[in-house]
Amino acid sequence: MLRKLILKTINSIDVCEIDFTKGNYKFGEENIQGEIVNPIAIYGHNGSGKTSVLSAMSQFISLMCYPVENLAPFIVNQFSYEQYIKEKKKDINLVKGSVYLEFDIKNNQYEYFLETTIHGKISKEYLKVNQEVYFTRDDLKYQYHQETMSLDNYLLVPLLRVLASTEISDEKIQVVYSYISSFTYVDLPHISRGAFVTSRRFMNINMYDLMASKSNEVRELLSNYDNFPKYSIIKNNVITANGAMVVPQYNIVLEDDNFKKTLPLQMISTGMLNQSALLSILVSLPKESVIFIDEADDALHVSTIKSFLKVIQERGIQIVMTMHNTNILQELRPDQVYFANWKKGYSHYYRLSKIYPNIREINNIEKMYLSSIFDEAIRENE
Repeated sequence: MLRKLILKTINSIDVCEIDFTKGNYKFGEENIQGEIVNPIAIYGHNGSGKTSVLSAMSQFISLMCYPVENLAPFIVNQFSYEQYIKEKKKDINLVKGSVYLEFDIKNNQYEYFLETTIHGKISKEYLKVNQEVYFTRDDLKYQYHQETMSLDNYLLVPLLRVLASTEISDEKIQVVYSYISSFTYVDLPHISRGAFVTSRRFMNINMYDLMASKSNEVRELLSNYDNFPKYSIIKNNVITANGAMVVPQYNIVLEDDNFKKTLPLQMISTGMLNQSALLSILVSLPKESVIFIDEADDALHVSTIKSFLKVIQERGIQIVMTMHNTNILQELRPDQVYFANWKKGYSHYYRLSKIYPNIREINNIEKMYLSSIFDEAIRENE
């Protein structure tokens, strides 16, 4: 389970720390897996930096799976870079972005850190197992067990990724890389284009093909939804008129009681498409996976979002998502909610349970949020 995530100086982010460990609340127990709260929801005004968090994770995931020639460093905060140029400082710490992960696998505690510079190289990387350093990387040199070697040909390839392909017998390396490379980023508003999913598992998969192949499993999940259409997605191969090629054709089969009709998939509603895509991804992932969803409530009815939250709880996959639908705040605990706030060029992030620790089950979190009570609490924390 992922226990902590810390992002620094990426996109609009100053520092973003997300703690998945549950707080001291006696309600919302259905949103707890062991000591972890799930899902995590990020709220905030437009332009506050919600998407910056998930975009940063997309950049991190791409470093773990994209072809070497397509790798790029973290996009550093523009204002940090401008300040560095203006002051002509020699300290390049101002133009580095980093990701820190803390997680548990098979009774072992792991810490993984990856940092890149604006100049296009990894400046620091390490893996700790039960607080002991397992490997380290400093610029182009690394130490792994008793071995010290050069990484001249791997400017932007994480050492973890290199070792995973060379040290086949190292169980800890394989376990950690398998876990981290199962992370998935989904830009839900653009999901139908496929390219807006960043994941090693879904790199070369057409989203329509995925939805057709997982249709039966998804239909079973949707059958438990409240007031959601019952349908399947099928794929047929159609030969062109001149017989020159085979063209895939995707259809939606609507079937409920005595009604059954087939329509081209292009006629599916945006909400149905988004939910089918999300569920197809979820059923394709192993239980211990982590998925980052931007605008998880895009084009979805409140009842659909609530049903989706139940699927999350049942499948045991950790989710970090940005949201706009305030009604869902009533379904979450204070330790599951984060607020993004942009100020003077940087985005900052606040856990509801920290800025308003006295909140209780009887409080209407949605009403408090809409009345700007939490905005005031954020200003006080600043």
